Amino acid sequence: MNKQKNDGHLSVVIPSELSSSHSSQKLIANQDTQDEETSDCPLLTPSPPTGVTRNPLEMVPIFNRLEDPLELSDIPTVENINSEDGLNVFMNIVNSSSKPLHDEPSSRDPMLESTSSSNSSIQNEPVCAQLLTQLNTAYQHLAPDAQALFYNQENGGKPPLVGIQLVVPKPPKNYRFTNWNWPLIRKTCFWSMMSILAGCAALVIGVIITMPKKCDPPVEWWQGSLFYEIFPASYQDDIEINDGIGDLPGISNRLDYLHDLGVQGVRLNSIFPAPHYPEYYFDVTNLTNLNEHLGKMQDFDHLVKEIHARNMTLILDLPLYPLIKDLNESKSNRSEPVLMQSRKVLPDVIPSTPQTSLEVMGNFLTSKKVLAYTISDEDDSISSVIRFWIRKGVDGFYLKGLEHYVNEESFPEKLRFWKSITGSNRILICNIKALNEAKKDEAKNAILLSADLVDVTVRVSNGTEDIKAQINQVLDSVLFEKLEYPWVQWSVGNIDTKRVASTLSVSNASVAVTLMAMMLPGTPSIFYGDEKGILDCNCSDHADLEHVHHLSPMHWEAKDKLKNELNNRFSNHAFPWLSETNVSIESSLEGAIKNMTCLRKVTPSIYVKASIKNNKIKASCEIRYTKDELIVIERKYHRRNSYVFVANLGNKTQTKDLSHLYYGGHVVIGPKHKLGQEVFFKELNIPPGEAFVIKLDK
Repeated sequence: MNKQKNDGHLSVVIPSELSSSHSSQKLIANQDTQDEETSDCPLLTPSPPTGVTRNPLEMVPIFNRLEDPLELSDIPTVENINSEDGLNVFMNIVNSSSKPLHDEPSSRDPMLESTSSSNSSIQNEPVCAQLLTQLNTAYQHLAPDAQALFYNQENGGKPPLVGIQLVVPKPPKNYRFTNWNWPLIRKTCFWSMMSILAGCAALVIGVIITMPKKCDPPVEWWQGSLFYEIFPASYQDDIEINDGIGDLPGISNRLDYLHDLGVQGVRLNSIFPAPHYPEYYFDVTNLTNLNEHLGKMQDFDHLVKEIHARNMTLILDLPLYPLIKDLNESKSNRSEPVLMQSRKVLPDVIPSTPQTSLEVMGNFLTSKKVLAYTISDEDDSISSVIRFWIRKGVDGFYLKGLEHYVNEESFPEKLRFWKSITGSNRILICNIKALNEAKKDEAKNAILLSADLVDVTVRVSNGTEDIKAQINQVLDSVLFEKLEYPWVQWSVGNIDTKRVASTLSVSNASVAVTLMAMMLPGTPSIFYGDEKGILDCNCSDHADLEHVHHLSPMHWEAKDKLKNELNNRFSNHAFPWLSETNVSIESSLEGAIKNMTCLRKVTPSIYVKASIKNNKIKASCEIRYTKDELIVIERKYHRRNSYVFVANLGNKTQTKDLSHLYYGGHVVIGPKHKLGQEVFFKELNIPPGEAFVIKLDK
């Protein structure tokens, strides 16, 4: 049976009679359930039936809108589908659901609502509310249609799909965010984000500006600084005393010279009472008093004050051996002047400068505590001496002769106790002989953990090969195994050795070897006069004093300013206790030591003791060349320029090709006529006794 159809409607061909098979009846019976269930099919346009030719220009609707809701009572069932009335009702449902899209839109069409009168309330609502309204009216998905009854037979069981409504459970007015002021929120978020970005940029710029320009590793005041050893009787005779023997007031008058040289620690040796001083200075009788030739205790206090005023420190030599026979020497074995002097010095501990009452009381209580401990039975004689001089303002002690006590049972405990007295701001120094003579590990560990500096004297009279062997022996020793171990105090001359200028083949090389000691990793120490090239005294009338010929009086020049005095000699009118000597040949390295001191203070490549590489500690020093009395020492540090020291300790001018070691650099320390010049290692020309430091190119 054929039914007249509208041209705009979807055509449906109804067979003359429906199959009465069991499967078709079952499909029709379950149609009500399929209409109520929501489809899970994707939103796809169904393919046209097989064999139907469609005009490609004809617009085919994707889905059909339902104008009128379907009434469940009109849905055909299996019982009435074969009747004529039931079939008419079914076809009306099909035709109504297949109405083309160009029909008049319903009142719930969102497109119609968006283009309706401008007075519509929807247009005045926020965008989020309009979206929710459209969602209530327009958003649909696909579900099976009743036409599947006929397409099951003709299209192989593929039913068409038709749109159904999807309703949001709540109206837009129930959502609070629809009433928010979204333009203001957007502006606030935008400017807040811009403010945060600007603040972050300002913070980064501020951190970059305030960052230190140099991230150099920090060191203590005694690590890498320049020390200066003085034999007081031969340094400067004060004009008021004027007895031909140097004294403490004379040293106070020469502190400006030491400060200008860059000295950090002033080290005094042999200031104690001794018969026939200074010729036999080592026969010490008391460690808590001054030799009468050097001045009074008030002169010592003035010297300490002047040293500290120049931001320098005072280190005192304590000649323990042979005065102290045994570390277990009890209080009863001490001489009476030690205790009397300890009590006498108490008033001097309280500062004379105006202070608050709390500060004065605190210092007084501290002094009383130290004094009470000094005279206690637990203190040994060395502890009493250390406490005494600490109260006088001394900043460190050189324990001379310590190697004679290292194998005693009480040595480790005593040394640790002495270090506890000095504290962390004062230092203890010992000779490397103490470490070498210790047979027990406990004694060695006590030295490594209690001493701050270990003194090493480099012999320079046997040539550059011997110098290399001595330095490498120290660099490969236990002192460089851990960073917390003592630093090395390097010296090329001291009170126990002959003058450097008298032992070298070329006398003016004394400044060169002094610069060499300042190039090594550690704390350099200069024996007074070596920076000027002073020679041993060649006194034929003092043959019996050969053991002190290297302690000749200091040579002063007119440029070495004397405080409050015009005299630039060691003594004004009196004859010196030992004949003065002339300085060696004029050196071209004038001012080099001062410049080297400044370079050490700001250059980690030189003042740092060691560096860590591959979790191993290694001294930042290497001797690269030692042939023909020419020595080349390299100092380097991570991410910094390397520095190379070159010195000629021979009598002949050396011209060498060292391009296999380095390419070139410029001179930073050396003769004035070479400072700042570019140097190439292809052809180095070095006169006798000359030395310079080269900053290598990266």
